[in-house]
Amino acid sequence: MFENIIKFFKSLGKNKNSMQSKDAAKERLHLVLMQDRANISADFLALMKQEIIEVIKKYIDVDENAIDVRLTNKSNDDGTTGAPVLYANIPIVSVKEEAKEQAKKVVAETNDSKENVKEEKEEKKEEKKEEEKQEDTKKSDTVEKEDNKKVEKQEVEKETNQTDETTKEVIEKAEEIVEEINEEVEKETL
Repeated sequence: MFENIIKFFKSLGKNKNSMQSKDAAKERLHLVLMQDRANISADFLALMKQEIIEVIKKYIDVDENAIDVRLTNKSNDDGTTGAPVLYANIPIVSVKEEAKEQAKKVVAETNDSKENVKEEKEEKKEEKKEEEKQEDTKKSDTVEKEDNKKVEKQEVEKETNQTDETTKEVIEKAEEIVEEINEEVEKETL
């Protein structure tokens, strides 16, 4: 197939047609090669073009005669030819009022939705802060209760120690009194 195409263009070159016909032939060859590489037929490209136009016409008025939809090659940064690219040049005559209103409505709904999402996020943040505050309060209460228990335990221990000391003192005094009584009893018996 490529050999026939090459022969065709060689014969065009020999006829020394105008430069314009050479450029047109080159463009057609590029189109054929790109369509072949992308595995897209001319009929498929025409169908795509028509469907693209139908979708666009829902929103804007276009000059259908001036529409240019074609397959071209993307140039890489290094200057080499890259993958095929669908190019569409669609002249706009006017934007339909209905489409403008619909777009405004969509934008308004989107903004409302964004506001709702933002408000929900803020509410969640507040709820989380409140939960953290409650958790901190619980922890603080727990720590305070534990501290109170420690203080109470220390007071009980202190009271117990004081009671023990008082008991010791009473026992010592009682022993002294008993000893004095014993001494007096001994003196009297003698």
